[in-house]
Amino acid sequence: MDQCDLQRDKKNDAACDIKKEHHCSVCGKLNPATICHACEDKIRAEATEHKRDIERK
Repeated sequence: MDQCDLQRDKKNDAACDIKKEHHCSVCGKLNPATICHACEDKIRAEATEHKRDIERK
């Protein structure tokens, strides 16, 4: 049960106007995307580096 559900129980819908904040799943910074661009680039670079290491062996 979230805050809006609790407020509805109290007959106060004004609190339901609160917008939920979204955060990056990796670094936790406030961001509308699931993963921010900085973390996305970092993950992509690490994956490319890992692939190169595997191909060298």
